[in-house]
Amino acid sequence: MTDKILGERIKAIRKQRNMTLQDLADRSGLSIGFISKVERGLTSPAFSALLEICRAFQVDLVELVQASTDRRSVIRKSERIPMFSKTDDEIKHEFGTQGFRKIKGLWITIQPGAVDISRGHSEEELGIVIKGSLKVTIGKEAHILEEGDSLYIDSYVPHSLKNIGDCECLCFFAIN
Repeated sequence: MTDKILGERIKAIRKQRNMTLQDLADRSGLSIGFISKVERGLTSPAFSALLEICRAFQVDLVELVQASTDRRSVIRKSERIPMFSKTDDEIKHEFGTQGFRKIKGLWITIQPGAVDISRGHSEEELGIVIKGSLKVTIGKEAHILEEGDSLYIDSYVPHSLKNIGDCECLCFFAIN
């Protein structure tokens, strides 16, 4: 999904709900200027900003960014859909499920030293470290996780993932 398509989708949902930019800003905690730039495809929102927009719209992330009704049971690695059209070299988010599902799958690849930060969101998450080492901070508690370790994050709890290893870290999250 390109920034332009994502912006158009956000604008369409906002208008369907008879919300102004100010309404969306008030409900999401994001600025009117930022939302306007996102809607026009001029900027790519961070994961946490997308989650705030979802919370404001009362939709899940998949409904916002993936306008697909595809309900395949198997998604090949080569078929994963990037969450953002413009992924940086440090952190990559890819959907592990497609269409409207009760449980969403999310692959996160984090390069050494990179940090993925979330202010918290309405979904609960269950994650497992597939490869690498990760410092996870959930609320005020920090933990070091290695390959095979898992974590659970309650909804609305701020959290961060930092790759503390020398190689990329790969994690898989089930989100509900």
